[in-house]
Amino acid sequence: MTQKNNLNGILLLDKPLMLSSNHAIQKIKKQFNIRKVGHTGTLDPLATGLLPICMGQATRISRFLINSDKTYRALIMLGTRTSTGDKEGEIIETCSSDVSTNTAYIDKVLKSFIGEQKQIPPMYSALKHNGERLYKLAQKGLNVSRKARSINIYSIDLISINHDYLEVIIECSKGTYIRTLAEDIAKKLGTVGHIDQLRRLNIKCFHDQSMFSFNQIMKAKSINQFLLPIDLPLKHLAKKDFSESESSMFINGLSIQTNQRSNNESDYIRIYNDESVFLGLGLYSNGYIKPKIVFSNNN
Repeated sequence: MTQKNNLNGILLLDKPLMLSSNHAIQKIKKQFNIRKVGHTGTLDPLATGLLPICMGQATRISRFLINSDKTYRALIMLGTRTSTGDKEGEIIETCSSDVSTNTAYIDKVLKSFIGEQKQIPPMYSALKHNGERLYKLAQKGLNVSRKARSINIYSIDLISINHDYLEVIIECSKGTYIRTLAEDIAKKLGTVGHIDQLRRLNIKCFHDQSMFSFNQIMKAKSINQFLLPIDLPLKHLAKKDFSESESSMFINGLSIQTNQRSNNESDYIRIYNDESVFLGLGLYSNGYIKPKIVFSNNN
């Protein structure tokens, strides 16, 4: 049996249209015989764009990537509502739409969505209700109550208007469903709507790093050239350099006394040894730095 590759790093995939996130990950895992692979939140099959894939020890920091703010480009078709909120679903409602000439009004409506708000997740989502995915319940014709979740829309910019199509760029917090936002925008414009195209342009913690196409990755002899270091998306966290003895204690799970203090003891801190090798993440606790995520072998 061929030995699995113990790769550590993060791959930024430009997910193609009509390929599910899980299918893309499994194909890459099989192609390069990778031992451990995980994603950081899926993209719908009809969505394209940035899908971070964590490999090896990078899977241990996936929660930090999921929590990062995201930017999308969306094409909203007005006048038609579908069962899924995108063009894959059945048309369930139509309504006249005559807003294409009123750019100022559209922009005003878009800007009204900026800020913190509550959003009810769509039935066609991967969230669970009593242990079952919502989209599976929706496929059975069921509609269950969903709890509204807090989201934040930082900006919505109108890019273009073409008849019944609005192209917008949205910067938002984690947990934002763009399909639901598109339906809400259409409703406020006095009509109905759905997502015709959706592309994730950026995830804040990656600082505009380049994506690689699925074909580009699959044709490569080695995947190493595409991998980002594990600590790159953690640059927003404070940093601490340890001496050789402190590094040894940290790696072995021992807390290290420190004179430094944190304003928020729930804040993680990046730990490096005296050769600038990333060792893991710690937390301040009563005058000590306590190891929380330790990478004992950073090869």
